[in-house]
Amino acid sequence: MDKFLSNKPSQREFAEIVRRAFEKSGSPGLEYREAEFALKFPGRDATVFLHNSYANFCSSPRSARNEVVSRLVAGFTAMPDIPRDFAAARPHLMPAVRDAAYESLSQLRNGKEELDPGKKCQYRPLVDDLIVGLVYDTEHSITTVNQNNLSEWEVGLDDALKIAKENLWERTDPQRLTGKGGIYWGEWGDSYDSSRILLTEFIYRLDVDGDPVAHIPNRDALMVTGKRNTGGLRVILNAGAETHFKSGHPLSPDLFLLENGVWKTYIPEDPALQEIWRSTRRNRDAADYSHQKQLLDKLPGLEGVFVANFMMFKSKDGAEFSACVWTKDVDTSMPRTDFVGLVPQVESKERVLVRWDDVVSVAGNLLELDPRLIPPRYRARRFPSDEQMAQLRRVAK
Repeated sequence: MDKFLSNKPSQREFAEIVRRAFEKSGSPGLEYREAEFALKFPGRDATVFLHNSYANFCSSPRSARNEVVSRLVAGFTAMPDIPRDFAAARPHLMPAVRDAAYESLSQLRNGKEELDPGKKCQYRPLVDDLIVGLVYDTEHSITTVNQNNLSEWEVGLDDALKIAKENLWERTDPQRLTGKGGIYWGEWGDSYDSSRILLTEFIYRLDVDGDPVAHIPNRDALMVTGKRNTGGLRVILNAGAETHFKSGHPLSPDLFLLENGVWKTYIPEDPALQEIWRSTRRNRDAADYSHQKQLLDKLPGLEGVFVANFMMFKSKDGAEFSACVWTKDVDTSMPRTDFVGLVPQVESKERVLVRWDDVVSVAGNLLELDPRLIPPRYRARRFPSDEQMAQLRRVAK
């Protein structure tokens, strides 16, 4: 392992580091699954997904990398059974804010394997692509609560989440939300910093300029400033752009505005701030769509369907934008992008670049949203008619 400590290992090399660590701890025979970047336990319904730990490993100093692997191994080898008695489980319940795209991709990894309904994790929507789930928290591990657990306890998800939120309140020392210049950031470091966005009464106590705006780029990050604090918004957006892809457990590149006790996605009015947000959002979408495409390309039942790439470009004036391709006579699954490149004839060099909203306005009747997928994809079985193409050419870039 030492030869990898000072450099960034490949994903396969990191998986081998982790596999050997499990072997030394008494868990031999884990199978590496490259497409999923995961290790599968033999004879056990357990899979170690490596994306978050890999990001933590690569961003950690050399002296801390062994600890990243040790925590990962300890979390699985010491994973406790969730008590069947609700009274015993109750003090350990915590709310966990999760990214719906990650959950959607996890379902795709199962392919044809239908998950036992009792083992499915239960969630409630929070805001846009963020959801709230229930976990059983101990000193060395966090285990997701599923429907089987709730049924055994004879407790509904909403009631259990209410209890979990009360537990989160009890673990929340207000002094660990540090503030300066109208900007606040959490320093709890207990894996629930982002979950404290649920404590809206707590957020409202902060001294910010305007309605509170929160940013939770990663599981272990909560930043808050005011809607009218342009400098504060710039600070938290730049900080999130830095940590979102490097610190593991990414959540959202978006900002959220607390208005009348309800969180809403917030896009700043300042064009410079919008561009910081859009750049991070595009890069996140590019990563999610790339992973999604890899899984869809191997999914049975989509033979003959072209799963279009989410592509990033830069214009002559330096502006970034995303685009995908829609080709005539090609059954296509299209990602949501800034622009669509329409190809009326494969043999022709003509490419008609049109803004997504204009495509939807003219030819939205041809796009079928796939309800299974986050981030969203649209099935285009047919190409725009000659009349629709004439309209699209008139609004083309």
